[in-house]
Amino acid sequence: MKAYLVRHGQAVAPQVDSSQPLSDQGRGEIEHVARTLKNMNVKLSAIYHSGKLRAEESAMILAGALETGKAKKTTGLAPNDEPAEALELIEAGDGDIMLVAHLPLLDRLLRVLVKPGPDDELPEFDTGTIVALEPAENGWRVFRVLGPHMIW
Repeated sequence: MKAYLVRHGQAVAPQVDSSQPLSDQGRGEIEHVARTLKNMNVKLSAIYHSGKLRAEESAMILAGALETGKAKKTTGLAPNDEPAEALELIEAGDGDIMLVAHLPLLDRLLRVLVKPGPDDELPEFDTGTIVALEPAENGWRVFRVLGPHMIW
């Protein structure tokens, strides 16, 4: 089983649109990453998102490219949620899953999964970034980081 943690693409400013849909740049970021994942033959059993418009749009683009079916809205993926619910989703997953969410939740969830030491560095979740994890001896380990600015 693998878990893919995704930060939504760049959104428009709340002063422009309070629902904060993806900006043109954000849509391009996610489409670019989605094409790359498709070319890497990533297969998922489910994609979950927070329900916030920018996360939902990002999840739908990813689901379409990866032919995963409909992305599902779920609780526990909002910016200030505690990692416990997201962790339950990962642990209950039947196959590889993707969670499309927000900061600071993604940073906190990654720390819970990887359990880094005091000197260990973890990847940063810029918009459109995916951190892929797989089970390891003492928890999980990062095996891939993919962001729109890392792809040429």
